[in-house]
Amino acid sequence: MTLAGVLVTWIVPVETLRENGLGAGLWLLAAGFFDVLDGSLARNSGLQGPFGAFWDSTLDRISEAFVFGGFLLYYGQRQELSNLLLAFCVCILSLLVSYTRARAEGLGMNCEVGLLPRSGRVVLLAFGMMSGNLVWALWLVGVLSLVTVAQRVQRVWAGTHHRSR
Repeated sequence: MTLAGVLVTWIVPVETLRENGLGAGLWLLAAGFFDVLDGSLARNSGLQGPFGAFWDSTLDRISEAFVFGGFLLYYGQRQELSNLLLAFCVCILSLLVSYTRARAEGLGMNCEVGLLPRSGRVVLLAFGMMSGNLVWALWLVGVLSLVTVAQRVQRVWAGTHHRSR
């Protein structure tokens, strides 16, 4: 199921480059559906485990890279350098949201905090593409991702500061 979601995500940059925002957004939502479904299936079937969680997170990052890669190619082809830079910065922030959680979990801390988890980023970007307002969606995802990273850093700082006393 997880792999199917990644395969569906490959269509998003293709549709983005074809300037089919509606199609790109719908395919991104479909990929998000697979992401939700695979976790539910694993939990309900008792197949949930450490490697499955690792594999799911790894493939989620690959999916994000495909989506943002499509934005970068799109804005690069159109020579919209300010939007290309925006997409690049939002890509980094989006990946940092996931990284901060994973790193905190590696330290043995729960870090499921913040305004914008992956599902929120997917929905905002999909609706931005479908409505023709991708730049606004990128700004919103960027700002909210930055806040989320800050919230997670603060959580880890507070947790590690408390431990060292």
